Amino acid sequence: MKTKQKAVSMALACLLAVSCAGCSGASGSSSAAPASSAKSSSGTTPASSAPSSSASEAAGNEYGVPQISEKPITLKIYASKGSGTPDYNDMEHMKKYGEFTNVSVEWEQPPQDLSTERFNIVIASNELPDMFWNIKADQYTQLKTTKAIIPVQDYFSQCPHLQNVMAEFPNMEKYIFDPDGQAYSLPFFDGLTVNDIMILRKDWLDQLGMDVPVTKDDWLQYWRGVRDNDVNGNGDSSDEIPLSGTSFNSVLSLMSAFEMDSMNNGFFVDPSDGNKVKYSYYDSRFRDFISWIHQLWEENIIDPDILSTDSKTLGNNTALNLVGSYRGKLNGQLNTYMTTMPDKIPGFDLLGTPPIQSDNGVSFHPGSVPLVRTDTIGGVVTVTSKYPEECVRYCDWFYDFSAPYGGAFMNIFGYEGVTFEYANAEKTDYQYTDWVLHNADGLSPQQALQTMTTRCQHPSYVPPIGSFKMWHPSTVASYENSEPYYNDSLKYKVPSLTFSDADAKTIRSTMADISTYVSEMSAKFMTGEESLDQFESYIATIQGMGIENVLEIYNKTYQEWNQPR
Repeated sequence: MKTKQKAVSMALACLLAVSCAGCSGASGSSSAAPASSAKSSSGTTPASSAPSSSASEAAGNEYGVPQISEKPITLKIYASKGSGTPDYNDMEHMKKYGEFTNVSVEWEQPPQDLSTERFNIVIASNELPDMFWNIKADQYTQLKTTKAIIPVQDYFSQCPHLQNVMAEFPNMEKYIFDPDGQAYSLPFFDGLTVNDIMILRKDWLDQLGMDVPVTKDDWLQYWRGVRDNDVNGNGDSSDEIPLSGTSFNSVLSLMSAFEMDSMNNGFFVDPSDGNKVKYSYYDSRFRDFISWIHQLWEENIIDPDILSTDSKTLGNNTALNLVGSYRGKLNGQLNTYMTTMPDKIPGFDLLGTPPIQSDNGVSFHPGSVPLVRTDTIGGVVTVTSKYPEECVRYCDWFYDFSAPYGGAFMNIFGYEGVTFEYANAEKTDYQYTDWVLHNADGLSPQQALQTMTTRCQHPSYVPPIGSFKMWHPSTVASYENSEPYYNDSLKYKVPSLTFSDADAKTIRSTMADISTYVSEMSAKFMTGEESLDQFESYIATIQGMGIENVLEIYNKTYQEWNQPR
């Protein structure tokens, strides 16, 4: 066992030595019909009944969970998590679950901002854990390529809750199983399948007497209205910022209006051309896009500091009543701003909009992700684990979203009477308590819940109802504006693909240089530092760097992935 483990660790260490930061064998795609409003993706309200008395009695515990092992066992689990999440050992429901199942856990719990460094140390050691939870796509690829993890599909039959979720979303099987039928991970089903949307100042839109923009021309009229009409009312008609964001990537994301995608390292599927995988920065439409954003730059639409703007700067400018629109997270900037800004800025109102429509009438939302997360992998079982079946069965409870004792439910809603309470006598609906929504210590709802729950940073099923219950109504309305475009938008997204070791190395080495070059040139084209007369030379340079070889690899692998199962 030690010899095998050491060999795996050495292979992983070698792979890390040649790997390139920011590029992996995965496409970067991240969360199937998605949930809409306060309903599950199937269109029904998530079950909220406690385990039946017979189930609880049969299990011999209030959670209704089976004993996983006849004798006590201990699993070692590496579980990356948010920095605000407390020790799993201190969470009451996690302790009880361990007692009920006869499975205790030795946790390795690095915060996410240190997880890359710690992950490298762990896999280079001679002691791999039984499981890794909440790992990044490139880390998953490293583990899989070096055969450090095992297929787990043979144990799914012992996981009734996981099977129920998989049966509810059969079109997600491609994101769980490889083309050969093997599954190397326990999925994280994240119901927030639509995020990173275009957000505007609804009160300014109303002030200008305009409808919610749909086309590029509609948006241009709104942006010009913000630029020219002193909509913040401070007497200075030149301080408004029509379009801002948290980085230059916010501007690049607008290429979705040209039926391309910047959010998957620039790779996208083109449904209009036989579902070929293409590279946005090498596509003929990129010239039209870059010409458009150059126009926006010349018309003082785009934040002049966009190349250096970050989330803190965006927040400060929003608080100063300057920003007319940006792309942002529903459960991030939008909900935070809507719960804090109206008290400071009278009439302040935000609205997330439908995706910008292309000239061909396509409404592609680049923030659409598969229900099965591929940017974050729920969990994997290592080749050295003595308890592979127990590892998989231990995770099954976290796919149970039944109130009040399902693992998924408890890790989102917490404890009855403390973090949530039933909203009706029939106990078919529930709501967060004031301790969560109006925390006396000034914690946001997410922060308050994070002190008692895992927030499902591991194998789990999370319908979006948990977010809806703590969101401002404008945030829910914004989600509902984009959700109808989810299914069609997903057609453009490249899934997380598993490449051979040789192909992965080719992609890493080639794209490291290409990505740097296209980022620099895109900024220069936008600002006019580089003339669009040089566009053909730019394309030729990317071609010379080897993009055609990378696209050939992507298309071969994607076609294999996309075969009927």
